[in-house]
Amino acid sequence: MGGWISVVLGIIATLLMYNKSHIILTITSIIVTVGCFWSFGIMHNFATRVASKRKTYHGGFYDITKEEAESVPDWITWISLGFTVTVLVLLIVSLLIN
Repeated sequence: MGGWISVVLGIIATLLMYNKSHIILTITSIIVTVGCFWSFGIMHNFATRVASKRKTYHGGFYDITKEEAESVPDWITWISLGFTVTVLVLLIVSLLIN
């Protein structure tokens, strides 16, 4: 669920920036939101690849155990964290600017 939260917050930040006519920040928000979505998808693919080897795996989107989620490499986790922090900063900026 955590991956979707950063994507939704990015969409909110993008819409707020667009409504306030800040084109550069709107484009930045779009890029960062796409980055959040991309990194969430990559992390999900790593965990799904490990989960598919389990006999009880049914193929559901959230049919991943904690151990399978921990199989995600650190490099993509750090990229995802960077995009998430950037989305939060952009959301705060979009709420504070006129």
